[in-house]
Amino acid sequence: MRLEREPLEKRPMLMLSLGCILVLSSYVLATLPSMEKLETNWTLSFAGADEFFQTGQATDFHVFLEDEFGNAIENATVTAVFDRPDTVHHIKKVFSRVEGGLYETEIVFSVPGTWIAMVEAEKGDHIYRNQILFTVDGSIVSEANRDPKDHFHLEQPLPSELQRSLNNIPVFNK
Repeated sequence: MRLEREPLEKRPMLMLSLGCILVLSSYVLATLPSMEKLETNWTLSFAGADEFFQTGQATDFHVFLEDEFGNAIENATVTAVFDRPDTVHHIKKVFSRVEGGLYETEIVFSVPGTWIAMVEAEKGDHIYRNQILFTVDGSIVSEANRDPKDHFHLEQPLPSELQRSLNNIPVFNK
């Protein structure tokens, strides 16, 4: 006794499944070589580590990048998100290349306190991430004088020290 089988073309679910497997495996193979490599041996030096920054002033923010051999990393794409814990700022900046692994961007800080810059540097398929903590002095800056990319607003819940600072401004209390 011989069993007859249906041709594969007459089994649409099987053909659809095989097609999906083929497409997914092609996608994985095509994107696998282009996956980013997270660098852990690069170093980032912050040029303003010993400085205090002032609110309301345009500040040049400098970072220096080196690879694992101490060579300057040139022609990288460097970005940073500046934020202050306890308040919402999320100021995203793109750095310009100066020379010899030095990169800079300009930012205006609107609120005093401890800030964090989450820096990301990409060169080819290599990516490096690091964070910088620094201090900003001064008073709260009016909206007209803030960085255009600053998302801070007074309707958000504010830490007690900022609320006290606002209450000490005579015009704000009226």
